[in-house]
Amino acid sequence: MRPFGRWPDPLVPLDIVLAVAVGLFVILTAPQVGSAVGTDTPSHLDATGYLLVITTAAALVFRRRFPDVALAVAAAATFTFVMLGYPDGPIYLGVMVAMYSVAVARSTRHAVVWAVVLAITYLVWLVVVTGQWTDALDTLGWLAAPLGLGVAVRTHGEARFRAVAHDRRRQVYEERLRIAQEVHDAVGHSLAMISINAGVALYILAKQESPQPQMEATLRAIRQAGNGALDELRATLATYTGQVSPPDQRPPPGLAALPDLVSATAVDGLRVHLDVTGVPNGVPSTVDHAGYRIAQEALTNVIRHAAAEHATIRVEYGPHQIELLITDDGRGGKPPNPAGSGLASMGERARALRGSFSAGPVEGGGFEVRAILPYGGQVVR
Repeated sequence: MRPFGRWPDPLVPLDIVLAVAVGLFVILTAPQVGSAVGTDTPSHLDATGYLLVITTAAALVFRRRFPDVALAVAAAATFTFVMLGYPDGPIYLGVMVAMYSVAVARSTRHAVVWAVVLAITYLVWLVVVTGQWTDALDTLGWLAAPLGLGVAVRTHGEARFRAVAHDRRRQVYEERLRIAQEVHDAVGHSLAMISINAGVALYILAKQESPQPQMEATLRAIRQAGNGALDELRATLATYTGQVSPPDQRPPPGLAALPDLVSATAVDGLRVHLDVTGVPNGVPSTVDHAGYRIAQEALTNVIRHAAAEHATIRVEYGPHQIELLITDDGRGGKPPNPAGSGLASMGERARALRGSFSAGPVEGGGFEVRAILPYGGQVVR
């Protein structure tokens, strides 16, 4: 069994059957059991008694959706039933079911408060009205038993729920690890081959008599980009596998690595200019890394889509934020692949830091990407 709050919909038909069963049991057994509290003669049900029994049973129909209301109605009808002198034996069954429902659906403290209030109310009535103490232990029994059972069921259900959630998280993690390993094996191999072939091409190019500086610069950029991407791929996979990074492994790239990014982007005749103002004092590593990734993705879009000759990266360090501006002189307009995730990824990185992001064409041609990354408790509106 699970806590009622975990069930998608209250099982009203089953509760109706339970309410009818409780009502019939009380009606059929009440006239034959003992006598009313404080009296010496048997007490039989009349119209009022039947109405109170039906009220107690009817409250159980709502015990899953409104357990507190069900317990309050059942307790009020039961106490009225007993105070009017009707047989008090089986009538407590309705309160016991309602008490169990509250213990399952609510916190332990909440259920204990209900049990204490009901016990005090009933015991005061026993002492003041009937002057009897003999039923005191019975009172604690018909409240403590369903309370303890309900708490046990709820605790067991919550433990099972946590176990299932933990198992699902573990399965998701294992699936991500498998995908990461597949990506590493496939992409890592391709990047390694790109780097090796670029190195071979550089070696052959160096043996030639006629210099080709543009081709050499392009090959060096390709090799540098391939090696850097392969290192980052390995570092990312290490976070999933729990492997310890070797001492010489570079930390996650930040804005200080932009010069290397600029040199690696010098392909297809694209010239990138880097302009940095301010001093990077106290910039958290998460902000620094996010800024680098935004600049990296923006330059990737310039190479793939803009057909630009010049691009500029401007980094302005402020006392509580970093402002990034990446512009180019390319075709501008909307991205040729609206379904791509590049712009969305950059925006998510900025908003995750409670910053702002904008991207779009500019007047006179070209495209502009602007991101403001706050830190130190600041929020960009």
